[in-house]
Amino acid sequence: MFSVLNRTTGQILIVFVVVPVSACTFLQPVHHVTEMKPTYDPAISSRIRFLTGNGTKSTSFRPNSVCYRSAWESDPDAIQVDDGYLAAWKYSSHSVTIGMPSSPRPFMRVEGLNFKDMIKEYVVEAGKPLTISSNVQSSTGTVSYSCSPPAMTFTPVAGQDYDVFQDSNGRQCWLSARHIDGRGMDEPVKLSPASKCPDDDAVRAARPVKTGP
Repeated sequence: MFSVLNRTTGQILIVFVVVPVSACTFLQPVHHVTEMKPTYDPAISSRIRFLTGNGTKSTSFRPNSVCYRSAWESDPDAIQVDDGYLAAWKYSSHSVTIGMPSSPRPFMRVEGLNFKDMIKEYVVEAGKPLTISSNVQSSTGTVSYSCSPPAMTFTPVAGQDYDVFQDSNGRQCWLSARHIDGRGMDEPVKLSPASKCPDDDAVRAARPVKTGP
């Protein structure tokens, strides 16, 4: 079964496919972790942990922005959280931590990551909006799906830590952000739909129109 989500509606479309299943037990991917200590001033900065993966999840964010660009267009203002398209072929993943408090979600802790999932932690400027885009692809046996929720935006508060991840109920998917503190806090953060960056239409209009074969 294969399903694809409509970005506008957030609904998953399901298609069935036949895939041979091996009885062999697969080795788990190699998971690398890098610990970094970037400059962090809680008076003017926030920290964000993203859940993403190689070949299973794709996540990016645009600092100081309330808009998104089309997925097919190069975006120099976006920070790619996962390791990129070519990394999908690697049987490994690479997390980067910066000292954030442990996530209330076991699947967003280094020791609890699934398959080729990874976490990446960032220091971002507080009081400035950022826009998040995400896509998830996964398969279990003969069941596979892909889901791309609408891009969302929010403004981090100085001194606060956040978990950001893509959530799903099996029929729809969406982006979630939670305010955490390592002492049990796990408060939902209101996200707003991001608008399309206006120059997308300008770029498309500037392309030459094909008039012949």
